[in-house]
Amino acid sequence: MNFFKSYSFAVILFLFIPRLAPAQESVLTSAKTYPINLSDAIGIFKDSTATLSLEQVRSKYFQKNNKKHFLFPYSNNIYWVKFQLKNTDSTNHNFILVWSNPLVEQLDFYITDNTGKGFVHQQQKILTKEKEKPLLDQDPRFNFTLKTGERKEVFIKLTSKRGHYGKLILHNEKSYYKSQLNSHSSQSFFNGLVIFRLFLVVILGFFIIKDWPFRLYSLHTVIKTFAFWGYINVAGPWFSDNPEIVAKIDFLFYNSVTLGAGLFVYFTQIKGKLPKIHTFIALFIIALTVFESIIIFIDYQWYWLKLGVYSIILSAIYFSALYIYCIFKKISIEKHYAIPFILGLISYALLYIRLLGWIELEAVYSIAYFLFFGEIFVFVIFLGGIFRNAQQKLDFSIVQNSKLKDLDNLKTNFFANISHEFRTPLTLILAPAQDLVRETPTNVAYQVIYRNANRLLELINQLLDITKIEAGQMNLDLEKVNLPVYFRTFVSSFASLAQSKDIDFSFKQNLDEIWGLIDVDKIEKIITNLLSNAFKFTENNKKVSVKITYEENHLLIEISDEGIGISKDKLEKIFDRFYQVESNSNRKFDGTGIGLALVKELVEVMKGKIDVRSQENVGTKFELFIPVKYEPAETYAQLPIVKTEAPLAIVNDSTVNNIKNIDSDNEQILLIVDDNDDIRRYIRSIFEAEYTIIEAINGKDGILKANEKVPNLIISDLMMPEMDGFEFCKHIKSDERTSHIPIIMLTAKANIESRIEGLELGADDYLIKPFNKEEVEARVKNLIAIRENLKKYYSKDLVKENPDAVKISAVDAGFLNKIKEIIEENIGNTNFDVEQFAAAMNMSSVQLRRKIKSLTNYTVVEFVRNYRLQKAAEMLTQKTGNVSEIAYRVGFESLPYFSKTFQEFYGVSPSEYTSK
Repeated sequence: MNFFKSYSFAVILFLFIPRLAPAQESVLTSAKTYPINLSDAIGIFKDSTATLSLEQVRSKYFQKNNKKHFLFPYSNNIYWVKFQLKNTDSTNHNFILVWSNPLVEQLDFYITDNTGKGFVHQQQKILTKEKEKPLLDQDPRFNFTLKTGERKEVFIKLTSKRGHYGKLILHNEKSYYKSQLNSHSSQSFFNGLVIFRLFLVVILGFFIIKDWPFRLYSLHTVIKTFAFWGYINVAGPWFSDNPEIVAKIDFLFYNSVTLGAGLFVYFTQIKGKLPKIHTFIALFIIALTVFESIIIFIDYQWYWLKLGVYSIILSAIYFSALYIYCIFKKISIEKHYAIPFILGLISYALLYIRLLGWIELEAVYSIAYFLFFGEIFVFVIFLGGIFRNAQQKLDFSIVQNSKLKDLDNLKTNFFANISHEFRTPLTLILAPAQDLVRETPTNVAYQVIYRNANRLLELINQLLDITKIEAGQMNLDLEKVNLPVYFRTFVSSFASLAQSKDIDFSFKQNLDEIWGLIDVDKIEKIITNLLSNAFKFTENNKKVSVKITYEENHLLIEISDEGIGISKDKLEKIFDRFYQVESNSNRKFDGTGIGLALVKELVEVMKGKIDVRSQENVGTKFELFIPVKYEPAETYAQLPIVKTEAPLAIVNDSTVNNIKNIDSDNEQILLIVDDNDDIRRYIRSIFEAEYTIIEAINGKDGILKANEKVPNLIISDLMMPEMDGFEFCKHIKSDERTSHIPIIMLTAKANIESRIEGLELGADDYLIKPFNKEEVEARVKNLIAIRENLKKYYSKDLVKENPDAVKISAVDAGFLNKIKEIIEENIGNTNFDVEQFAAAMNMSSVQLRRKIKSLTNYTVVEFVRNYRLQKAAEMLTQKTGNVSEIAYRVGFESLPYFSKTFQEFYGVSPSEYTSK
């Protein structure tokens, strides 16, 4: 019992009496070899409050460090280090204590004074400009004296949000200066290599190797160099001696290594080569690096610092793995940069992995520096390959440029020659066509010929203008005109076009009279092209405006619209020859891509300038600066006559929007789907005597009208805005309401691939432009004949099926099965009518009637009645009941009426049919 009481008392004393750290004393003897690593002789205490004084800390328990290094995590904590020294050496009294980590924000050094009762305090803020060597890292150090026989206690207070890996090293004077000499020599050599590489890539990238991957790698190298100087606390002190600012600058530099790597990999490896997920990851890494660099200046906290370390490590792993993935998948990589790039990334990752404590081996630091050296040497070795690659690209570019120049000259001559050749037959077409239009202004065919011949002549003239400009044969032909009167007269010619499209068209100028020398022909071509585009791309009830300002030495012509606008990525290309903002077959607006290219070149011929601003779904604004020489008006009495012709009487086509109601099942309907008004007019003129014509301006419009009216046949263009002919055909043939309708695909694409694709999507025939009247009539006649044969087949036996007898589409077969199922469900329902039938089929009554009529040549009522009769005949043959019972079961209330219709359909009465 006494023993138990004594033991309990001892436990209470251990728990509640303040515990003092065991003595951490290192004895310095003459046998010691300097420098001495004191790291495993220190005690460590964590002050999580960050408020304790030295006196308070002295009574705390210090955890002994058993490692040859120390590791402090990223945190807001203050860490204290404690140890004791006793000197028995008579030859060494002056010592230097080195904290071997240059990233310390602040260290406080306390050592007992000569009385043994107090402490001498030294404070060192490393992040300052006061460095012995500007390009070398400088470890914190403390000088002190320890005489023979003296014993002193040392406390070191670490105040830093960063993570730290390092050692506590004790030097005598001799070993310290020797270590400094070795450190400065190795660091100077290393910095020499770093600066040499920096100088090399900058000079080569700016002046010699104009290769995009090399310049990106050079940028990455520049960033990486400053990142290294930030890591060793060299960069920050160049800019400030405020420790807080220096710490942030250092972070900005060493964290930017991720940004350089991300830009290099994204533009050389990811963009356009790898799946989109990699684009997202790379852009996320770049954005995260920028965010970290900004947030650290706003809120300098340990968790942002640690986030930066994680992003460096994980991005290095990701980018390295990406290169390995590309090699494995045999994706083209920039091979000359791959190895040095990966070596550099791994070296940085290892440095920061050690700071996080994932790997504490001292050798990691040496491996990281070895890889850093390896990156530099491998890069220098690969420079030869980089030079050769750049030279090959340059040689290839020179050869290609020469070939392109020859081809361009050949193309220019070709366009010039063929354009001249075209003008002769066009002249012979236009003159009589104009006479025909004037003699018979209501003849649509003559109008189509004249209008399109004029359009062709306009395009040929534009090509000729471009070839003249290229050949240097385009000269200015200046005329002296009263500019405000001239522009008012010319621009007003567009008023009727604006009115026809319900567009608000305005014209303003800042003077009523001023005379000047201008090239009237070129100005007219420029304004005509720009205004034509403005009206083409602007919807009804929007605005188009022209504003002319007469300034000191030039005209400012502003043409604005509230049209569809142009996206930023396409805006810079709109003046390229043959470039079209919408280049696919679904584009909404036609064109050749010549107009704006000609405008720009005509402006340049006049020594002017053209600018454009645009925003999608808002509008576009062109600004032209045309040099002009103003002259007095005394020598000219009037404005030269503007060359215009009397307008021709052209009948407007409004049939597309004027579709009459079609309710008759026997109506023969032809749907024409084409975005070209003249093509629709021409086909209409061929078939309007035999068919009711419906017109649609594109695939989407065609689907709506086909579903609503269920035509007998469709003629569709291939290349249309919003929805092309392929997509239109696919919709029509996959919809059970319209799947039976024959489609003739009409296109200028003569290649076999397009024809095969159209036929595979269900097109029944393919007609190549240009075509003649007899050909299209023959194609339509053949398809109608085929459809009539199908009707005969479908009408023979509605109850029994013989799928091999004739080729039918899966959609049509499904439709017939569906209507038979619905009739079977309602076969005894005498009140089952067309409206109920249509509702069960999810169709309108018009759609159902025309679909059944097209497939079987029966009306809906006839189809249901005949199906019931054929069902009755089947039941009579199988003897499933008497005539009266069967008539009632198939929906006939009146036996006499059943007998009458049965005899009309089969030629015998029901009782006679039973006895057959």
